[in-house]
Amino acid sequence: MSRSPSTNIAHSQSTTVPNAEPGPDWTVARQLWGVAWEMHWAGFGVLFSILAVHSFVVLAQAKKKQGFGRKPLAVAINCLLLTLGVTRAVFLFLDPYESENNGFKSPYWLTKLLYGITFPCLTSSFCLIHLAFLEVAKIQIGSKKLQNVRFLGGVIAIHFVIVIIAETTTAVNAKFTPMLIVCQSFFILWGFLLSASFIYSGLKVILRAEQVRKQLDTIEIGAAEKKSGKRRKTSTVKVAKITFATSILGFVCCGLQLYSLFGVYSLYSKTVKPSPWPWWAFQTSFRLVEFCMACTIAYSVKQRSEPANNNNNNTK
Repeated sequence: MSRSPSTNIAHSQSTTVPNAEPGPDWTVARQLWGVAWEMHWAGFGVLFSILAVHSFVVLAQAKKKQGFGRKPLAVAINCLLLTLGVTRAVFLFLDPYESENNGFKSPYWLTKLLYGITFPCLTSSFCLIHLAFLEVAKIQIGSKKLQNVRFLGGVIAIHFVIVIIAETTTAVNAKFTPMLIVCQSFFILWGFLLSASFIYSGLKVILRAEQVRKQLDTIEIGAAEKKSGKRRKTSTVKVAKITFATSILGFVCCGLQLYSLFGVYSLYSKTVKPSPWPWWAFQTSFRLVEFCMACTIAYSVKQRSEPANNNNNNTK
C-alpha cells in the first residue's frame, strides 16, 4: 500500500513530460500494425544508414576531388548529411520513438536529442547548398548578408543551440515545454524562407540560361566554344531543377511540422495517445520526406562536383 502513491505520482509526472514524438499505446499499436511497424523502423533505419555511409565515403574522397567537391561548403554539407544519417539510424535502431521495441530503453534526453538534431542538419545542409548554388549562378537575393558565410554560419549555430537546449531541458523539466514550440517554429520559418528563396533563385537561373542559349545561337563564335557554353548552362539548369524538387520537399516538411505542432502535439497543452494508424502514416510520411530531401541535397552536391571534374579532364 505504501508504494501506490509514489507509483501514481511517478506515473503522472511521466505523462506530463512531452515526448519528442507522442507515441500510441504500443501494446495495441504493434498488434494492429504487424509487419508495417517493422518495415517502418527497420526500413528507414537501413535507408538512413545508407545515407550516412554514402556521406562518409564522399568525405573520405574529398581530398582526391577537384573543384567544388573539395571546397569547405561541400565538406560541410556532407558532414551535416552524415550527422543526419547517423542520428536518425541510431534513433530508429536503438529505441524507436521510446517504444522499447528492441528490449532497450534509452535515456529520455538521448532519445529527444537524437530525434531533434536531425532538423537543423536538414535545414543547414539545405541552406549551404543554396548558398553554393547562388555563388555558381552569380545571383544575389536581397541583402548581401543572406549570402554571407559567416552570417549563415551564425544562424545555423543558433539553430543547433536552440535544439540542443530545448531537447535536453524539456527532458529534465516539463516546465520548459514552450522551448519546444520555439524550436519547431524556428524550423518552420527558416525552412519556408529557404524553400521560397531557392525556388525564386532557381527560376532566375533557368530564365537566364534560356536567354544565354538564345544569345549563343545568334552570335557567330566557334562551335567548340558555343558547345562548352551550352554545356555549362545546361548543367546549371539541371541543378536548378533538382533543387526545385528539394524546395518542394522543404515546403512539405514544414507543413508536416506545422501539423505536428498543432495536430499531434496540440501546442503541448495536453498529453494524448494518438490513434495507431494515423500516427504511423504521419511518421512514415515525415521520415520519407526527410530521407528524400537529404537525397536530393546529396545529389545536388554531386552534380555541382561533376562539371568541375569533367572540365578538368577535358583540359588534359
